[in-house]
Amino acid sequence: MFDVNYNQKISVNIQCRDADQFLRAKALTVPEKVNLDDFQFHMVEDQQSDLKKDLDLNERLRMEGSQAKYNYFLKQNLFESKSQSSLFVYQRQPSKYKPYIINNDCPSPVRKINKTPYKVLDAPKLKDDFYCQLVDWSIGNQIGVALENSVYSWNAQTGETTQLLEIEAPSYISALKWCSRNELMAVGDDNGAVRIYDINKGTILKTYENHHKRVGCLDWNGLCITSGSGDKTILMQDIRTENDCEIALYSHKQEVCGLQWNQNGSYLASGGNDNNVIIHNIRMPNQPLYVFRDHCAAIKALAWSPKQNNILCSGGGTTDKTLKFWNISNGLLQKSVDTGSQICNVKWSFNTNEIVTSHGYSLNQIVVWRMPKVERIAVLHGHSLRVLYLSLSPDGENIVTGSGDETLRFWKLFPQKCESSISSRTSLFNQINLDIR
Repeated sequence: MFDVNYNQKISVNIQCRDADQFLRAKALTVPEKVNLDDFQFHMVEDQQSDLKKDLDLNERLRMEGSQAKYNYFLKQNLFESKSQSSLFVYQRQPSKYKPYIINNDCPSPVRKINKTPYKVLDAPKLKDDFYCQLVDWSIGNQIGVALENSVYSWNAQTGETTQLLEIEAPSYISALKWCSRNELMAVGDDNGAVRIYDINKGTILKTYENHHKRVGCLDWNGLCITSGSGDKTILMQDIRTENDCEIALYSHKQEVCGLQWNQNGSYLASGGNDNNVIIHNIRMPNQPLYVFRDHCAAIKALAWSPKQNNILCSGGGTTDKTLKFWNISNGLLQKSVDTGSQICNVKWSFNTNEIVTSHGYSLNQIVVWRMPKVERIAVLHGHSLRVLYLSLSPDGENIVTGSGDETLRFWKLFPQKCESSISSRTSLFNQINLDIR
């Protein structure tokens, strides 16, 4: 950006060493306060007959020496000109770059994603069950894993493993979820019980026994735990109260497979074995805000945009295989992408403009997608069975995946958060109406 006077003409004189060896100088009129968002420099062929009579380009460059070569290559590379004789001109044309790329304060080159896990842990008896939620990474950098009837914590910093709790066999743990506010873990079992475990005290604070079938999914909203069950219900309990159940939702007609609160805790998304995605507003929880019926398989994978509270991504099971993006401000499906495989999990990166998915039948892979066009940028293989479990590290750089092959694998996927761009960059989904409408 620079300022000049409209009436002022700037003559560009090209210094030449020899009168017989020169490129003809042109006088350019530069408009005042040229806005680089509205104008771009372009190169166009000079049609003047005198330039057509110049020597062959290679011969001219050889004669004029390094300065002319420098000018030529500068023009060719910086301004992408395809002409050999050309001038700088202003031309009002739409930018080929998206605004969020032009305004990015922290640009980065195309990065390489390591397709090999940096750590592999054995997880004996990790269940191969699509309807369970058995791995989660806490804000305190501890990974909770449910193996049959026991819950273990693996410290990602020290590498220490601790058994947190054990229930009586043949019952088994079917879901777990760390609380984001402190070191609390919610644990659900196949009998419908939900236990609240305090890792610092090493004790179970509360036990809720309101479901009649297994608890397959859990999510926290502050200190309120929300559970979904095979009995088709969603229950909410505030652990600070003595009430057994604060709110009960009966919107699904089959087992509840996935639960996810949005960032500000105002909307709850649930996915079911009835192939429906249902949105509840916390202010009117008993009446669904939307029921989306576009999937044709069970929905376990749910993720809200970390930048926009009204954008939800959902992933369908074996007979569906699609990622769908919903705008709950208007209830519209914004985009649908066929992934070619059962979608078990989806996580939205809060460091980059990307999402990551894990897949089951038949590809058993992990895929990184660039938003908002949902472009596949990396495919990772390593698990021999369905990648049923996925969780994001607290720094947003790594993921852990779990599979029925009884292993946990750790992957470095995302760069560090770019602080300078966060304050000035618009939401990663500001372009959603342009790109995935």
